[in-house]
Amino acid sequence: MEKPVIILSCDVDERDRMRMRQEYFEAVIEAGGVPVVMPPLMLRSQIDEWLDRIDADALMLTGGCDIDPQTFRETPVRGLGRVSLQRDVYELGLLEACMLRGMPVLGICRGLQVINVELGGSLYQDMLSQMGTEFARHQQKEPTEVATHEVAFTAGSMAENLFQTQFLPTNSHHHQCVHRVADDLTVSGTTVDGVVEALEWPEREIFAVQFHPERMRDGNPTMCGFFKNWIERVVAVASTKKSGIAKND
Repeated sequence: MEKPVIILSCDVDERDRMRMRQEYFEAVIEAGGVPVVMPPLMLRSQIDEWLDRIDADALMLTGGCDIDPQTFRETPVRGLGRVSLQRDVYELGLLEACMLRGMPVLGICRGLQVINVELGGSLYQDMLSQMGTEFARHQQKEPTEVATHEVAFTAGSMAENLFQTQFLPTNSHHHQCVHRVADDLTVSGTTVDGVVEALEWPEREIFAVQFHPERMRDGNPTMCGFFKNWIERVVAVASTKKSGIAKND
C-alpha cells in the first residue's frame, strides 16, 4: 500500500499559536509515513469532518504542556504548570474519534497522559510536590538526546516488540506522570522508582511512552527502529482494513 498518513496533534501556546517540535514529523517521514498536523479543533463535529476528509491511518499524540486536572476531576495543586484547556478538549476528542475508527494510536510524553486520562485514569499533577524531591530527576537538565535513566519493559509486551529490547536507556522530560492507570491499559514499562514509562492496549493498537524517542534518533538505531516498527504495524492494520472493505464490496 501507499505510505500511511499519520495525524500529529499540535500544542497551543500562550498566544494561541500552533506549535510543534520538528522531531515528530521528521521521525514519521524517516520511518516511511506521511505526517499531517491537525489544527486544534474543539467541536467534535469539526474533528469528525476533518478526519473523514483526511482519511488518515493512525494518530500520534505529541508532547507539550500540562493537562488540566479538571479533565480527571481534580483541583490544581502547587507545581502545576501551563495548561491549555483548548488542547485538552481537542486531543481528548480527537483520540476518542480515532479510537472509534479503529486507528492505531501512539502517545509520546503528554500523549501517554492524554490516553490514560481519556480512558479513565488519573495523573500526579506535579511529581515533586506530590511524590517527593527524589522524583524531580525525571525533569532532566542534561541535553535531550542524553539518556538519564533506564526503562524496563515487560517481556513479550508490545513495548519490547517495538523497541526490540527489554531494557532501554531514555531521556526524561516530565513532571506529571500516571497515578491511577486506566482499566483498559496495561503498564509495560517502568523506571526503577516505579514511574510508569509505557502503557499499551495491544488489542486496539494503542501504545504510549513517557519519554521522547523522537529526540534520541540521531545515531541511535533502537529509537529509529522503534518508529519504523510502529509504522509497519500501522501499515498492517490499514492493509487488513482495506482488504476487508474490498471483500465486503
